[in-house]
Amino acid sequence: MRFVAAVALVAVLAGCGSHAAVRSDPPSGAYLPESFVRSPHVKTDMDTNPANLASAVVTYSLGQLPEYIDDGDFRLLPHDMEQTSEPGKTLRNVYRLTVPRTQLVLDTAVTASPLSSEARQLASAYTISIRLDGRAVRDPERFWVFYRNNGPLICRIYFPGDLGSLNMGANSLVLHPLPAGRHLLRVVVRHRVSDSQPLALRIAEYHLRVLPRPPNATERAIAPEEDEAPPPNNRTPLTFRSKAA
Repeated sequence: MRFVAAVALVAVLAGCGSHAAVRSDPPSGAYLPESFVRSPHVKTDMDTNPANLASAVVTYSLGQLPEYIDDGDFRLLPHDMEQTSEPGKTLRNVYRLTVPRTQLVLDTAVTASPLSSEARQLASAYTISIRLDGRAVRDPERFWVFYRNNGPLICRIYFPGDLGSLNMGANSLVLHPLPAGRHLLRVVVRHRVSDSQPLALRIAEYHLRVLPRPPNATERAIAPEEDEAPPPNNRTPLTFRSKAA
């Protein structure tokens, strides 16, 4: 797959680091069976390693990649890259999606910084809860991945200018194909912006209708070819793209 991306710090919220002290939200009730979620330690190729897939969600959410990649083997779920954290307030996004039975890639929080150490520190301010149909994903902090945009974990993703050296982090996981029917994927992110302010709460709900079939020819055709050319606006800064389009 070919990823083409440009990441702006206008609203990319925070950092990354595989050893960051990211806190887990202790859930109540049943846990989601591990069989629903791809292990963060699974052996992958360059295209499907956790950092590359997390970066693909960022790229898709910035309008630089379609929702299907790898011949439809993965469906990228939207992530609001412009959402800010407001202490003491709750911000909510609701998505209603119809998808085939394929793997779903979810980014729950994204961080960015010129410095790797700062990106990792920023990640420690997040407490994340992920539930599918009411059952909690165990230890969501284990799904943090940390990488540099032009680093060895990123395959065939283009970042123009200084963005290539930006350090990124994403709390990102892959859901195996879900049973056909309707499902609710709910993400709650608690962000401690500072010790002197109340928590900021961000909620994302994905109302999923899973079709009783794998990706069809139309959905597979959406996925970009490995040698596909970058989008024509790839070198245009994000803040000017609406005018340049």
